[in-house]
Amino acid sequence: MSSPRQTHTQTRDAVLRAHANDMIARTNLSARGFATAISQSFHASICDADGEHSVPNFESMNTADADTFMKVSDTWLKRVQRWLSNDVDIPSWLEEPWVTALLPEWRERCLIELSARYGLLAVRPVSAHSGDAMQVFAGISTNFGHLAGIGGEVFADGVFDHLDASNAGAMESHCRALAAYCVAMADKAAQIKAVH
Repeated sequence: MSSPRQTHTQTRDAVLRAHANDMIARTNLSARGFATAISQSFHASICDADGEHSVPNFESMNTADADTFMKVSDTWLKRVQRWLSNDVDIPSWLEEPWVTALLPEWRERCLIELSARYGLLAVRPVSAHSGDAMQVFAGISTNFGHLAGIGGEVFADGVFDHLDASNAGAMESHCRALAAYCVAMADKAAQIKAVH
């Protein structure tokens, strides 16, 4: 049985770029900082013993050789900038390190958007960390609030149709985010219930 073909308004690369560029524009993290974070994430998650992907490992480099370090760093920065500016396609092997290198707020939104492309939810388990469950609950509350606001506009005429196209993207995004947060919280509640 085949599933219906998914249509997406943005490519995977466009989603990755949009979240990274938005993060760089809105935070104190520079493109160089993001490039370094990608490198760290890559080497923490992917074994590249043969150096096939040419991602520098800054943590294992000899920092006493400043000239070499700066050349490698500048070359890597230029490569990341080409990906950020859409001059070159982002390779598939870089997707996971790229997303992991995003700051938490952007990472979460990017994961939700990428997951939605395949009809999935970006659900992550609620850890035992004391603030984690509270952050998930805050995500539920925030997205529910956004949905209530958007819903007020969409359903002002009692119908959700083509006239509401300008709100459809936000409605989809917040519905998927709310669903992901709710599933994570439900799983945590079931886990606690099972223990007691």
